[in-house]
Amino acid sequence: MCSKLIDQLSDEYVSQVRTFGALDYTPERICKLLNLSKVKSVVLKLRIEIPEDIYYKAYHQGKALGEYNIDAELAKKAETGDVDAITILEERKNERSEKDLRYKLFGI
Repeated sequence: MCSKLIDQLSDEYVSQVRTFGALDYTPERICKLLNLSKVKSVVLKLRIEIPEDIYYKAYHQGKALGEYNIDAELAKKAETGDVDAITILEERKNERSEKDLRYKLFGI
């Protein structure tokens, strides 16, 4: 039954899911922006939670890329001596370390 449900959504939205992930949109918002039916919305939300799934990979790759882009811009500003950028970049590094540790230890 699960594979039949997954078949309700082809891989046509992968690049859009990656882009929306880069913008840090929630799966619910992505479903609305893609104007998915109720069934397809449920399937997309499920597939984003399955580590081996192409939608999971696209979403999380997008999120990582979005974070990288922000950090890269902050690093450029920090190199020019922008104190606010330096502070924000350091805060983001600390938050990321904490999130990574939490995920490693507890899976959340």
